[in-house]
Amino acid sequence: MLFRLFKEDLKRLFLKKSAYLTIIIYLVIGYANFMFIISEQPFANPYFIQPSAFEYFVQVQGGGSGFLMIILPLLVTLAIGDFFIKERQSSMLSFMLMRTSSMSYIRNRITSLGLASSIFLFVCQILLFALALILFPINAPLEENQGMVFFALDLLMNSPWVYSFVIIINSCLMAFCFSTFSVIVSVIVKNFYAAMMLPYFLFIIVSEMLNSLPMILGAGGSLFHHFSPLSMIGGYITRDIDLIVLPLYWLTLTIINAMLATILFNIRINNDKILIS
Repeated sequence: MLFRLFKEDLKRLFLKKSAYLTIIIYLVIGYANFMFIISEQPFANPYFIQPSAFEYFVQVQGGGSGFLMIILPLLVTLAIGDFFIKERQSSMLSFMLMRTSSMSYIRNRITSLGLASSIFLFVCQILLFALALILFPINAPLEENQGMVFFALDLLMNSPWVYSFVIIINSCLMAFCFSTFSVIVSVIVKNFYAAMMLPYFLFIIVSEMLNSLPMILGAGGSLFHHFSPLSMIGGYITRDIDLIVLPLYWLTLTIINAMLATILFNIRINNDKILIS
């Protein structure tokens, strides 16, 4: 069942015209972010050496002059945010539940949507990385240029290709996690547009609330700021944290979201409220 759902989700994704438009818009925003970073660089300084393509790709992710961390979750919403709610509003959900248990269905549906969203974001990030390789020199990064990059700095200096891959994989893990959150919202609400956009708005609201806690709690609130979803999507590059923290963070949130989505789905099924007439 999982393979069939995943195959159908990929087919829907690659036949979706808005998905291609989303990729184009993302690349345009990424290019604009590259140009913004260039505008802040001291080219008039004769000792300044232009950063490599790897450094530009890392810097646009978030923190400092990068702002793609705000855009990445929106890509997931625009790509697959309507898949589950459309299934609810059609006869497909009833058909699927006649052929398998509700528990098996929701687990496979969560996994399928997570994999599809991860692949979509992987493609987006790979294309942006390729754009950086085209626009900028493919040189070894210079440590003296890393005024804002502190995450796994040794890996960036010694293996920039691997480092870039780590950044991309973290985005894919975020996409999987965010898709499970989208399922939760789609189980609760009935409105199509709310199911699509509410996950992203909630993500922004929760992130901003956590990011503002240091102003309220002082130093004690810094932990909430560092581990807000927005920070862990891209802001982490400005902090010196262990590599293992990123996958553990998204894996933990994914498990929590998946469990909550499963519980809510079964409650709605038992109350006959999941199907929209």
